[in-house]
Formats: sequence, structure tokens, C-alpha cells
Amino acid sequence: MTNDYTMIETPPALEKMVGQLSNAPCVAVDTEFVWERTFYARLGLIQLGTQEGVCYLIDPVALPDLSSLGSILSSPDIVKILHDAPQDLMILRRATGAVPRNIFDTRLAAGFAGLSSETSLQNLLANLLDIQLPKGHTRTDWMARPLSPEQLEYAADDVRHLPRAMVLLREKARAIGIESWLNEELELLNALSLTEEPSPRESYRRIRAAGRLRPRNLAVLRELAAWRELEARTVDLPRQHVMEDSELLSVASILPTQAPDFEQCRDLRRRTEQRYSESLLAAVQRGLALSESEWPPSPQAPDEQKIGKDRITSVVESIRKTAEAKPVDPRLVSTKNDVLMLLHEGLNALPENHRLLRGWRAELLGECLSLIQS
Repeated sequence: MTNDYTMIETPPALEKMVGQLSNAPCVAVDTEFVWERTFYARLGLIQLGTQEGVCYLIDPVALPDLSSLGSILSSPDIVKILHDAPQDLMILRRATGAVPRNIFDTRLAAGFAGLSSETSLQNLLANLLDIQLPKGHTRTDWMARPLSPEQLEYAADDVRHLPRAMVLLREKARAIGIESWLNEELELLNALSLTEEPSPRESYRRIRAAGRLRPRNLAVLRELAAWRELEARTVDLPRQHVMEDSELLSVASILPTQAPDFEQCRDLRRRTEQRYSESLLAAVQRGLALSESEWPPSPQAPDEQKIGKDRITSVVESIRKTAEAKPVDPRLVSTKNDVLMLLHEGLNALPENHRLLRGWRAELLGECLSLIQS
């Protein structure tokens, strides 16, 4: 055990660290958090690492004000290196108030370097650097104090080797001739929408069975889901702890306008009705008051049977072979839904609506796209 890290537990120490890192070309970043019984993740530790191997462990429990760290995260001149970045970026933006910029995601980059884009950090470092990280402490309560030296060393290891990994991944992508594709995909991590809280009025899209509802009922579900989203954020509880999806669907299907109507909502728990009846009735009324032009469009899933199973399989296989020949991880190129939507629209498909028709993906697939759209 090296104990090669510096604990940051006071505002002066945080300010000093920020000053030391302000001119760094790159900083590796990771977080440890607990996210089981709350709406928002509870941040237990932030790890930073430099290309010289210096590691800092920031204690958010001791430092509730992390805004000064935002200058590092938001700097366009400092590369922030993370493994599987999106979730950490969202948590860090909420903790610091800053929008992270100039991100290098080693997990994503692996897919442009002949490796899997779904690889764990342990496997990536083993493949690239022949470094074996311990797999313990994955169930650590990172809000508990004190953290043991073993736990802190484990946390520091998550950033200690990332700068070297970034260099090697870039070299591999450059050797293949697709570093520009990697850069294009990394640029998407700068999008504001990646770290912004989504609109509560879009939360109904999370509910899988929403597409089975008629448009009027879907409009009510949108209001119900938006109410639940705001309530969950306010009380800091997981959505399902406020109200289950099945309960929302039950209310949206029946459209109760007065309390006795809840008896028809078979999946609505009694305790939910008792606690939130007024809020639920108000949400239903908001949905029912909307004009038809204000109803959300019903989700239109492509008809796989109409497209043809053999054709879908053939296109997916063609994309896989084309990607692997480069090599790029096929999972970065497209999902099955990407393929279905493109086959569904055919020649009517527009690049702005289909990522397979633009950027590096269109360059990779080339003539394959004309066959897909024919």
C-alpha cells in the first residue's frame, strides 16, 4: 500500500489544491457515492489525479461547499479524464454548480482502440497497462466516517493510472486512423443536456407501458409523472418510493375526477391514495383540461414484423462486420432501435433525426447506408 494521496478536508486545502491544478494539462476524476434511498446521489468522495501520479481525495462530507472545484471542471484548457463519465459528470455538476468541459472518457475511447466500449476500469487497466486493481470495497458505505486507509487507497487507484490510459488509448485510435472519430464522439460529452436535470414533463417517457395509453390518457400520465418527479426531487426520495409506475398507469387509465373514483384504480396502493389524493386529482384535472392539440404524441414503435426479421438481422450483422473491420466496437455505432427507426423511415430518413446518417458513423458505414435505406 503506497498511501500516495493527499486528503482535502478543509476550505484552505481545497483552495490550495485548485490553485495547484489550475495549469495542469489534464486531471483524472472519479467519484464515490451512495445512491439507494434518495433521489439525488449522496457524494462521499471525489478523487483527482495528475499525470505525475499525484492523487487528491476530497471529502464532501467535511466540505459541503465545493464550488471552487468548478473552475477545474469547467476549464476548457484542462482535460478531465473519467471512466464511464456521464453519471459522474451529472453528480459533479450538482455538487459544484459548474458544467464540466473537455472530457475524455476512457470507457468510450476503448471502443475506438480495438477494445470493448463496455469494459470495466479494472479490465481496461489490465489490458493497457498490465495493472491489476483490487476489486474489494465495491459495497463500501462512502458516507461513513472514518474511511479506512484501504478504502482510501482503493479510491485513489481509480484515478492514479487514468492519464497514462488516456495517452495509450489516443495512440491506438491514431494508429488505426480514427482519432478524429473519437474526438467527435467525445465532443458530445460537452453537451449541456448531459448534466442538466431533465424537464419533469418529459419523465413520462421513462414509463415503458406509456405507449399503450390513448392520447388523452397519455396527456394525463404526463401530468402525473411530472408531479411525481417534482415531489421526488423535493423530498429527495427515489421515484418509485413516491409512487410506482404501475400506480401512475392505473390512475391515468381510469381518469378519476373525485376521491371515490380511486377505488377503480386497481394498482393504486391505499397509502398512496391517502397521502397524495389531492395532488393526483389535481394532476388528472390538468391533463383533462388540455386541448387535443396539446396532447403528447403516442410513441410509434417500428413494426418489426412489417420490416422483416431477416432484414433487421442482416443490417445489424452488416453494421457489426463493418465496425469490427475498422476496428470500432459495434455497440458504439448503433443500437437495435437505431436500425429499426432507420429501416422504418427508409429514404425519408433525415440526418438530423438519425445519428447513423451523420458524422463518423455515416463515414464508417458508407455504402452500407444506401442498402439500409433502399
